Amino acid sequence: MFSTMVCTPRLVLTGASGWFGRTALWEYEQIHGPEALRRDVIACASSAKEIEIGSPYGPVQAVGLDALDKIDYANGLIHLAFLTRDRVAEFGVERYIKENRAITARVADLIVRNPGIPIITTSSGAAAVFDSGEADHISNPYAALKQEEENLWRISGAERMAAVFRVYAASGRFIKDPKLFALGDFLSRALAGDRIEIRSERPVIRSYVHVGTMMRLFWAMLAAPSKAGFRRVNAVLHNLSLVELAEVISEHWGLPDPIYRIDPSLPADDYRGDSTLFLQLLQEYAIDVPGLAEQLQETALHMHASSH
Repeated sequence: MFSTMVCTPRLVLTGASGWFGRTALWEYEQIHGPEALRRDVIACASSAKEIEIGSPYGPVQAVGLDALDKIDYANGLIHLAFLTRDRVAEFGVERYIKENRAITARVADLIVRNPGIPIITTSSGAAAVFDSGEADHISNPYAALKQEEENLWRISGAERMAAVFRVYAASGRFIKDPKLFALGDFLSRALAGDRIEIRSERPVIRSYVHVGTMMRLFWAMLAAPSKAGFRRVNAVLHNLSLVELAEVISEHWGLPDPIYRIDPSLPADDYRGDSTLFLQLLQEYAIDVPGLAEQLQETALHMHASSH
């Protein structure tokens, strides 16, 4: 059985200005309305700022991450604040580790000051590389630090629901730097009316999650948390090869068949997870899942709008 919050929610969201954070805010407004979003959710970003989510009711005001130090009345936490992998080159390994650990330490203090509250965070499929061995912070600081946060959630799960969702690849509104990833690159080509070409010669397989669906699940889990305990979930809706993804996009946008020269004898670039538990949770919490074409259309529409 689930327990249900009976008081007015005070829900903490870190990383509120990022792709996932903005989606979380947008989804909460769709579910509960603009007044509830601005009343219930404490949005935290790297600094105090207004966050645009495409709402007719205007932006959402976020507090700086240092405001976490004063919060001791929270009902739930969604932790999305993390310096992404691309910041390693900008910061250097030592500073990158220091900055991320400082974020994690602030969140750990918040968790201690708010005993029993349900907590949810996102991790990365990349963290799996250290599942059976000691994390190497020098060769792969991003994955190693994600493992550290997963361990914080594991320890915290002794007295609360503590859920970690590993993300492999994603679709949805507010996608950042779409051309960095195959899905965004394919959609950019489709929007331009260009035929999609896959440059990799070896098979590439990816796990995709729709960020909006994931965030609706997160809010539902905070509203009706399961019993205390740690769970790690692969956030996966679809396992697709790049060829399959390109074919779906090409068909939906009326493009010629994609061009590719895949050599099946080459070792696959296989970055995917088992979707079983994630799909079970969506069913358990009665979360509707848009079809793949709808997910791609939403992603493309936002890309088109943000480029004009």
